[in-house]
Amino acid sequence: MASGQDKIVGAFLLTFSTVVFVYYTLWAIVMPFVDETYFLHAYFPPREYAIRIPCVLLVFGLTVILTFLSMVMIKSKKKVEKKAA
Repeated sequence: MASGQDKIVGAFLLTFSTVVFVYYTLWAIVMPFVDETYFLHAYFPPREYAIRIPCVLLVFGLTVILTFLSMVMIKSKKKVEKKAA
């Protein structure tokens, strides 16, 4: 069973993810069809960042994951060599 703190953290993460999803969806999909002079455009960055930000996050995430995997593989190889010697 999950503790009360786990449920609070899970509820926060779910709420945060939903807010980010709704904001990004409005920004990337809906706002291009809204008139440029409409007041909602003040709450969103330029549209070019709707592509740049996810690409940068993807590259950063893949870099972290691949670095971790390579470090694990190197350590694993050293353990095998140490046992063989």
